[in-house]
Amino acid sequence: LAVYSKACANGMPIALLTGRADVMELFNSDVFSYTTFGGEALSLAACIATINELRDKNVPAYLDEKGALMKDGYNQIAKEFGLDHLTKCVGYNCRSMVTFMPDAGNGLELKTLVQQEMIKRGVLWAGFHNMCFSHSDEDIQYTLSAYRDVMPLLKEAIESKDVKPHLKGELLEAVFRKTSSYNIKPAVKA
Repeated sequence: LAVYSKACANGMPIALLTGRADVMELFNSDVFSYTTFGGEALSLAACIATINELRDKNVPAYLDEKGALMKDGYNQIAKEFGLDHLTKCVGYNCRSMVTFMPDAGNGLELKTLVQQEMIKRGVLWAGFHNMCFSHSDEDIQYTLSAYRDVMPLLKEAIESKDVKPHLKGELLEAVFRKTSSYNIKPAVKA
């Protein structure tokens, strides 16, 4: 079984439970299932329209092609600046991410620097490329041009082994971190 959600309906509320025909057939007799919004037809129409659009315009192939331009472009720029052994863009073409090798230094500091500099150049950046159908070749070239501007600053920070003087704001923090009171309700006084 697999579950898909809102993206199938371009953001409308929906969930799809999918699977092999023999498994799904069990829902017709042996499995109790219930839906809260089973009669809500707008999301169903949005889902059908979205799936048709994805199929008719071959969106997955487009995302793969444009994502490869972004990923390969970043890696080529890193190579040109002699940083290909310290930073790489990896992952699926449609959703790649920029990584830093341990020898480059503190990854969060480096990510903070790149984010700061990309934002200065008009690119909202969080360390990954989440490609979408509206991304054009011009958008990709703009982003790669920003990377080309940022790479010398990144190289300087890595070679100096001191990123912090280059930072103008707060250091990024890890999204997932262990805390002692995670998911624990505060004590209630009687």
